[in-house]
Amino acid sequence: MPILGINSEKCTNCQQCIPECPTRNFSIDENQNEVIFSNSRCILCGHCIAICPENAILYEDMKDIAVNFEELSDSNSHEALFKLMRSKRSVRQYQNKQVPHEIIEKIVESIRYAPTAINLRTLKCIIISSKKKIGEFTDSIIDSIKSEKEKMNLKKMREAGLNPFFYNAPHILILHSKNGWGEINATIAITYAMLYAESLGLGSCWIGGIQKYLLKNKEKSKDLLGIDDDIVGIMIFGYPAVKYKRAPPRPPIETKVIDSPE
Repeated sequence: MPILGINSEKCTNCQQCIPECPTRNFSIDENQNEVIFSNSRCILCGHCIAICPENAILYEDMKDIAVNFEELSDSNSHEALFKLMRSKRSVRQYQNKQVPHEIIEKIVESIRYAPTAINLRTLKCIIISSKKKIGEFTDSIIDSIKSEKEKMNLKKMREAGLNPFFYNAPHILILHSKNGWGEINATIAITYAMLYAESLGLGSCWIGGIQKYLLKNKEKSKDLLGIDDDIVGIMIFGYPAVKYKRAPPRPPIETKVIDSPE
């Protein structure tokens, strides 16, 4: 596995990697009172590399190197845009703080200018900012899950004060459409929204699993949201409760260049 573990000489036992890892690969060794790593469920997201203040995460063969955010700074607009794109993280830890309505409107406005297939602009948007509504939304989905074991585990997370789908984010943005190109258009639109949110000092995360679930279970969408459209995109956003230190490695894109004949 490319993520190998933790450099014990650098690690200060700050434990920021433990809640940040989406698959919970970091834990505390109670005998040694230090953080340990297990790669059994690692999805190579690089969040541990990004969050560690001491750069103590060991990795290899990721076909790229981690870059500190300070090294990405540049006054040129194209470099600034690349810095923003490189710095963007999928945030799963949020402050208990609402984003002002005028800023939410700016994020929705950014979607307006996203490219769409044959310029069909059929996307519609729902913003859920009510903590109570988000909780009811989550619990209703949990109750509809067939696996009793999975349902029990999710309910335990809810009892512990954690939202297993929306990560306690203060806002959910849902895109819906009846157009056949809806999912593709929403993919581009949410990318625009996430990058613009990043420029405003907000964090965001794409919630693809619930989007696919609601797309497949349209009656649930109608019950929860009161719409007959397809749910084609979901993202959460808010003020991050964590501060990332660097952009983790990403492998290069395999590219084939076909030149025009001389």
